[in-house]
Formats: sequence, structure tokens, C-alpha cells
Amino acid sequence: MTLPTPTVRLAKSVTAALLGALTLFGSALLAGAGAETGGSINLVGQSPWVDDEGVLTIDLRVTGSIGDGLLTFRLHEAVGTGGLLGGALREGETLPDPVGSPVSFQLADNLGAGGVASLVLDIGPGSALPTSPGSVHPLSILLTSASGEILDSVRTMVIHLPDGRPPFPLLTAMVIDITGPPPLQPDGASVPDPDTVRSLRSVVDALIDHPLVAADLRLPPATVVALAQSGKTADGQLLDDLIDAVGGGIRLASSPFVTADPEAWRQAARPDIYRDILDHGDLALADELGTTPDRAIAHLPPSGVADTLDLLSHLGSQRFIVSAEHLEPRPSDLEGLSQPVRLRGESGSPFTALVVDPQLAQHLLGPGGPVASVQFLLADLAVRSWAEPVVPRLAMIAISDPSALDGLLLDVLLGALEGAPFVELAPLPAVFSSLATLDPESIPEPTLWPEAVASTATKVRDRGLVEVTIEAYASLVGGRRPEIAHLDDLLEATAAAELSTEQGEPYLRAVYDAVVVVLDAFEAPANQNVRLTSRRATVPYTVENGLSVPAHVRLHLESDGRLDFPEGDTLDVTLSPGSNRIPILVEARTSGDARLLVTVRSPDTSELLQLRSSTLLVRSTQLSGVGVFLLAGALLVLGVWWFRSTRSNRTVPADDYAAPDSGEDQ
Repeated sequence: MTLPTPTVRLAKSVTAALLGALTLFGSALLAGAGAETGGSINLVGQSPWVDDEGVLTIDLRVTGSIGDGLLTFRLHEAVGTGGLLGGALREGETLPDPVGSPVSFQLADNLGAGGVASLVLDIGPGSALPTSPGSVHPLSILLTSASGEILDSVRTMVIHLPDGRPPFPLLTAMVIDITGPPPLQPDGASVPDPDTVRSLRSVVDALIDHPLVAADLRLPPATVVALAQSGKTADGQLLDDLIDAVGGGIRLASSPFVTADPEAWRQAARPDIYRDILDHGDLALADELGTTPDRAIAHLPPSGVADTLDLLSHLGSQRFIVSAEHLEPRPSDLEGLSQPVRLRGESGSPFTALVVDPQLAQHLLGPGGPVASVQFLLADLAVRSWAEPVVPRLAMIAISDPSALDGLLLDVLLGALEGAPFVELAPLPAVFSSLATLDPESIPEPTLWPEAVASTATKVRDRGLVEVTIEAYASLVGGRRPEIAHLDDLLEATAAAELSTEQGEPYLRAVYDAVVVVLDAFEAPANQNVRLTSRRATVPYTVENGLSVPAHVRLHLESDGRLDFPEGDTLDVTLSPGSNRIPILVEARTSGDARLLVTVRSPDTSELLQLRSSTLLVRSTQLSGVGVFLLAGALLVLGVWWFRSTRSNRTVPADDYAAPDSGEDQ
């Protein structure tokens, strides 16, 4: 067959274009309406790579009435490591120069049911789309009208596998981090966040559909507990599927019960709060999933500093992953991003860390949809793998943005990674084990460049007040009772990073309201009158316990100075449900009326809660010991005086003395 000359081919193309334009113009005149100038395309399927056969399949969904529109494919120059490591080739960025020749298809001839055009392109050396083995090329796809107007375009990447398998596929670890606000509401209801549940469902389905994938999974324990307690069929099924998904190549990482920044709590001088939240999260996941989370490897938060490393080390983490954005100098080349670093804590202890390139996960947020986004990520991994195929390379993909936790996106991603010959997925412990042969002196030691910490000072202040309130309540009813656990859960929810200080206030009020109800459950007469018939006696004091459980209380006794308390002025007693008659031993100093003030408080260290206070009027009709002694002395003196007076009267006769006679001397 004789091929037409380029001039003949050009003439035919121009003629066809003119005829198409005339036909379109004539149709518009006859129909009385303008031709449809709108339309869009979306990449819904693509061969993830091209092998020796040189075939690339593309599926495009087309919307709009395009008529005689065209689909045109343009290949661009191959990119190297610098072309993708910086997250290049995004929407609006300049593409490399075109190579080869554009390839066009008549839309009407290739559009199938459902508005999807399935196309097969020859690609490789010698074709109109000239790729070579071991290369990565951008590919632009244009939707044009018959007149040449560009109606829409998408970008994707073409990966042409090298001849033969590279000796060292890129050792890649993937971390999937799901977080969300606490399900617990201030009124005690448990309402899982719909977006968090949706993300969890997407991740679980993708992991079940791709059981050979290795990944590190961080879950929101509070949401997992809420699913277990909801009683809804869908929530129960999700929990069962999650249990099935965890295991094998999936490592369950330790997570705080609610989202929390360890550095924020350390700076607030309350690292114990983060420790308790982390312990609670591990226990919750172990109870609900039957798998104990591993905290040996931790994700250093963006706010992390040297002191944060020491804190997490004390909590059980000895190895870390850290974002390249939080290192100084920031790694920007392949060597810096694919090799480990050593971070030193404030104490000087060195810790090995793997570097996460945030641009890898950013590829998944591209504007072209799931298929194009995954192609950009695969292309980046391929470029890194083939840069120096004789040197082992590492890559860390950390996925946490809810937009990337989409079911279709994850299914496409895991399916591609599962079969990519230039990638070897491995869990984090295996990746760290691969570093055992490295010389520690050869590992760089950058410094940390932390982000600002969201202050928790107000949360700490408010939390401190509620903590002592719960402690007082616990000392009152005793033990780890369900109502105490509920108040602790309300308090813990306020520590969640998703809740502002204002959003946490209803939780704190709920704690105070619950304690007020308890205070109102105790009754005692405001005033009682008691008569003592002896100097030392017991005063009966009556208290009504309206709770359904015994209550431990502390009685404080005060008098106006006329009463003593032989057993002390503080009494610890237990009040049974119902009426309680408490004997109070007193000793009257003097007879008469005395006032006794009895205050019932919680028995905690600060005696925070005052349950009741009553004043008793104690009337004593018995003399005190001093009064009796004085009376006896007075009687004794009176008796002695009477006795002596009586004896004097008896020794002097009545006629011993006579008045002188006035006439005797005369």
C-alpha cells in the first residue's frame, strides 16, 4: 500500500475540517439553534503502565452534546526526578514540550453506552506517541469541537516499564491516618461523625478488596467504640469488616482516644493528659478489635520538637516518621527524601526517622479525578525507583486528608500499588529493619522546624477545675462506678483537637450539672435541739442519703466554745441509702445552751463538695466538773463556818456577864 504524501494528507485534513465546519454551520441554520459548544471529559480508566506490547488503553466519560467533536492525545517530553518530586505538573502549570504527533479520534465513532469512550493507543518507539522503556511522560487529552475549539482537557501520566525488572523496586510504606471529632455529645448521646464513618468505610472496603497490600493504619478509637455501642446494623457490619481488615500486612498503630497533639499538652505542663488519652485509645482498640495497637513507631506531629521526642519515647515510641516540611534543611532531592534521618531528643538520645514527602499524598488531591491522581502518584514512584536502580530507595506515603480517603480513589490506588513492578509495599517495621545495615554515622541529622502549637492553656485551666470536681464525686460514691466513667469521658472529649474551648464548654457544664444533682440527693434538718442529761453524751445527727448507693462523707464539727469532741472534730462515716442516724460524742464544758455546727462534705483531699450544713442547739442540765468542785468548796467553807460558830456559842454561858450595879460603890 502506497502511503499518501504529507501534502496530500494535509490537504485532506483541511478539506475534512472545512466540510465539517460547513456541515455544522448548515445544521445550525436548518435547526434554528446554535451548535452545542459545551462539553467535558473525565478520565475513568487507564492502563497504569505500558509494557513491551506498547498498548495504552484509555476510558473517558464525555458529557454534553458535542456532535462531531474530537478527542486528541498529545505526548510530552519525559520527566526526570526533578519533574515530579516538587509536585509539578499540576493544574495550570506548564507542561513540557510535545513530542511525536497528536493522535485524534472522532468522538461519534468511539462513544459507547453510558457516554464512555474506550480507546486503544499504540505507544512506544516509532509510534506517534514515542515513549521509550524506563520513561515517564505527561499526556494531555483534549476535547475539541470540529472547528478546533478546545472544550475541555485532562492530564495524566504514561509510565513505560523498563526492559527487565529493576533489581531494587522502591521499598514503599503507606500510612493511612483516620481522625475525627469525638462521637460523645454533652447530653450523653453517642453520634459518630458521618464523614469519619464514611472515611472508615472507604478504607476498610479498599483493604478487604486488596488483601495483599501492606499498610500502617491509625484509627479513631472513640469512633470505633461508638460503632460498637450504636446497635445499628450498618455500624456493626462496619466493625466486623474492620476486624477482618486488620491483620496480615496491616499494622494497627497506636492512637489517642480523641485527636490530641502531644506537644501542646507538654507545653501546657500536662503531658499526663496525653498519656492517659493514648492509654485509653490502646485499651479501646484492643477491646473492640482484638488486636493490641503498636506504639513502637510514632508519627511526629508537625509541632514536634526535641522534647516531644523524649515524651513519646517515655510513652513507648523509639522510631518515628516525620514530614520533610518539618526538617531543617528541608530535603528536596531524591537522596534526602528516600533515606532515613536521625533526630535527637532534648536529652541527647538519637532516634531513627523515615521522611514523608507530603507531595506524594498531594498527588491524590489532584483535580483530574481518582484515575489521573493515582497515575501522577505512580509516575512519581516510578521516577524515584528508576533514578538509580542499583541503590535501594525508600518512599513514605502518608494519607490523612479526608478528601483522599475516598472509596474509588483508594480502590484504584491500592489496586495499582498491589501490582506495580517498580514498587514493593511493606509495613513500617519491615522498612525500618531494612536500615539495619546502614552506618549510623552516615545518616544525616537535621534539626526540627516545628509549626506553632495551638495553645491549650484555657483547656488546661478549665479541665483542672472539672478534674477536682470529678475526684470529689468519686470519693463520695467510691470506686470506678459507671457514672464516674461517664464524667471522665465527658472531660476527655474536651481535649479533642477538633473541639475549640467554646465547643468544649457544654461538656464541662454537663459534668457540673451531674454533680449538682448528687448534692441535692442529701437532706438534713436545718436545725435540731438536743438536751444533755450528763456532762458527756452522744448527740444524734440525722442525714438522708437519696442515692441508690452508699456515700462516703466527712463530718466537720464546730462549737461556740462550750462543747468538746472527745473523738475529734472530724468524722468519716458511710451513709447508707435512706435515713442515717449518726451519733456524735460531745462533752459539755458548762451547763446551759451551746451551739453545734455540723457540716457534711466530700472526703476528697480538698473536701470540695459541701453536701449539707446544720446547726444543733445543745442544752446541758448537768454541771461541769469545775462547777461541781466550786460548789463543793463553797459548801465546805459554809459548813466549817457553821461548825465553829456553833462551838463558840456553847463555851460562853449566858449569865457569866452582868451589867455593873450603879449603887455598889456608893
